[in-house]
Amino acid sequence: MVLLLTGAIDIGSFNVPSTTIIDVNERLSQYIASIDYAIEHYKSISEIVFCENTDYIFDYSSLKEKALKNDKKLEVIYFKGDYSSIQRLGKGYGEGEIIEYALKKSELIRQCDVFYKLTGRLVVKNMDKIVAATQSFNSFIYYPKSIYKIPKDHIETYFYKVDKNLYVKYLIDAHRDIDETQFRYLEHLFYERLSKIDLQSFKLVPLISGFSGTSGNSYEPKMKDLILEKINYLIGVHNLKKTKFERVMTSILSLLLKIGRLI
Repeated sequence: MVLLLTGAIDIGSFNVPSTTIIDVNERLSQYIASIDYAIEHYKSISEIVFCENTDYIFDYSSLKEKALKNDKKLEVIYFKGDYSSIQRLGKGYGEGEIIEYALKKSELIRQCDVFYKLTGRLVVKNMDKIVAATQSFNSFIYYPKSIYKIPKDHIETYFYKVDKNLYVKYLIDAHRDIDETQFRYLEHLFYERLSKIDLQSFKLVPLISGFSGTSGNSYEPKMKDLILEKINYLIGVHNLKKTKFERVMTSILSLLLKIGRLI
């Protein structure tokens, strides 16, 4: 199985909007730690692609050697992204551009049909359990506004599994339609383009570790929030395609939340 890690190491001189973690050494160390973790801990991942869009030069030879010792392949590709568009439209443009570049240039992705995508400074502590439990070619985490305190429905872009053909057909150019100055984010475009397709989420809550580049906050949830998310996954809240049971349970939960917010 292929894992695509996206990265932007040296963003300090580009004035990337909505980004709090800009120190190049801090960002580099986080990317290296994530790659190292993937090599050492993701037993179900055999091929790792790290695609970086600031054209930052770094010697990855020790990581490639470690990958080989762990029966894995590590491919690193980098380029200079269109930072004038990123500054104008938002960092989601850069994220989409990275994946588009990886699909064109990565030898490992060229040879695969399906891949997992993970934002490069994050780790998934239960990755092997996720992979074992996910039989479908496509798994996206859908957030409905009826359940969460958000203005629009959206699909998370930090972690998903996708059929390469589906990505090329529906998502390859989604980043060109974003405009974060108008609160039109990549996550909204993913939802708009996938909302009519029968897609489900992961069977388990992905246990994400790392820090948000936007807020600087940790991804690791508090125990109360984790328990609530486990319930949401159990009743299918995050599925775009819901069974009758999941639709009923989600509607009941939505009603209870509305009542709770009024009290």
